Formats: sequence, C-alpha cells, structure tokens
Amino acid sequence: MMRHIVLVKFKPAATEDQRAAWYAAVRGLCDGAPEVQSYTLGTNVGSGPNHHDAALVADFADMAAFRRYVDGPAHKDYVQTHAIPVVDTLAAIQHTF
Repeated sequence: MMRHIVLVKFKPAATEDQRAAWYAAVRGLCDGAPEVQSYTLGTNVGSGPNHHDAALVADFADMAAFRRYVDGPAHKDYVQTHAIPVVDTLAAIQHTF
C-alpha cells in the first residue's frame, strides 16, 4: 500500500467560494479516480505559524497506481483549474505502509 499526504496553504486572497470549489474539486477527483482506494480531506482546526489550511490523505495500491492518478488528465486539469488559482504552498509526501 502507498499513502499520499498533501498539506495546503491557501493564498491570502482566496475567497471562501474559491476554497469551497477547491474542496469540491478534490473530492470529485478522488471519488472519480479508480486508483484512489480511500481518502480523507479535512480543514485545519488548529492554529499556529507552521499550520496548513487543509490536508488530504489518499491511499493507493502501489506507486504505479499513484503515478497513473497524478499523471492522468483529470489530475492535470484539477491542478490548472483549481489548485493554481488558490493554493499558495503545498507540502506532499508518499510513503508505503
């Protein structure tokens, strides 16, 4: 199994509507990708200088499944249409378990 973890900080100018659209796009992307075996998506409820605004944890069968997901047209469209306009910084890691 392979786990993909993403932490996102939104751009300061991102509106609530843009943030809501981002969450909806991530859910749609994960729900529509056969490679994603399970996922959780959440909003940060804490506060601190090193905190992010949102987190995605998604599980895949293996690295090949993850690469198909990331390299696929749906993910590329998501990046251009939803991520680039509102995401300021992103941290990601993939690990096996």
